[in-house]
Amino acid sequence: MKQYTPVFKDDTDRIIVVAMLVASLFFMFIPALVVVLCLKKFISDSSYEISKAFLNFELLLFLISLFFMVPIIGWLFAIIAAPIMVILNTIIIVVDLCAIAKNSEVKVPVGYEFI
Repeated sequence: MKQYTPVFKDDTDRIIVVAMLVASLFFMFIPALVVVLCLKKFISDSSYEISKAFLNFELLLFLISLFFMVPIIGWLFAIIAAPIMVILNTIIIVVDLCAIAKNSEVKVPVGYEFI
């Protein structure tokens, strides 16, 4: 688990990270990818590191969910694992949003770094 202490340069920086986290509930890794690729010059370095770590986490969840497309074994695994993954993702996003609101350390469980 990686820990990041956010240092926001202004409120726009904080809003971008919060919007990325909330949008990730619905669009998986796409919001974090947009922040990492397009908004790098508009956010601080710590916010960029948070978004990059969150992108890695969301990509890992996405790659695990690709296994659900395998007939029979993947479908059985999906019945059990998909709700757990959604709940885990939601809990992590809510905890990170609370950490950003309190300006404390943001913890992102990164198992493997793609970027």
